[in-house]
Amino acid sequence: GSQSPRRAQFLKDLGLSFTTLPLGLDETAPAHLSPAETATFISELKAEALLPLLQKGQLGLTSDTEVWQGGRRFGKAADADAAKEMLQDLSGTTHEVHSSMTLINPDNLIPLSSVVSTVVVDFHPIPQWAMDHYIDTYQPFDKAGAYGIQEWIGQAYIKRIEGNYNSVVGLDTAALVHMLEPYLQ
Repeated sequence: GSQSPRRAQFLKDLGLSFTTLPLGLDETAPAHLSPAETATFISELKAEALLPLLQKGQLGLTSDTEVWQGGRRFGKAADADAAKEMLQDLSGTTHEVHSSMTLINPDNLIPLSSVVSTVVVDFHPIPQWAMDHYIDTYQPFDKAGAYGIQEWIGQAYIKRIEGNYNSVVGLDTAALVHMLEPYLQ
């Protein structure tokens, strides 16, 4: 249920066999939801769309990563100008990253489980030249908040994180293994 190459790499690293399926959903969530609820809502929305595509005996995993600061949701940047605006707003400040996963089974019509993890991220101030270099080089248009913690800008300008690093990348692998344990035995 995810087209993220970062999530795919995590699944490969865990030794899991998987197929990615594009869902192409509108990721709009009700405005009254909290940031963590928004991530869970979208992950479960993706799970509902994925369920009819699964075959008997297959598990489905969907996820969503949200970047929030001061009540504002930072989605994926549409272009370089939007990415620069997001990075300017995140520069020198603290924000939250909420990553949700939903594990589903076509043999059981309700989601098996949804887990959301929240990570606090502090950025050092990012100079304009660094933003321009990062956007031109890494094209971060497929990432919430227009940055990847694992990329150059994260290595150079993230002051600290409080929580699971892999969640910021897009998938809390420890929580995923815990969710999958009944199926791995």
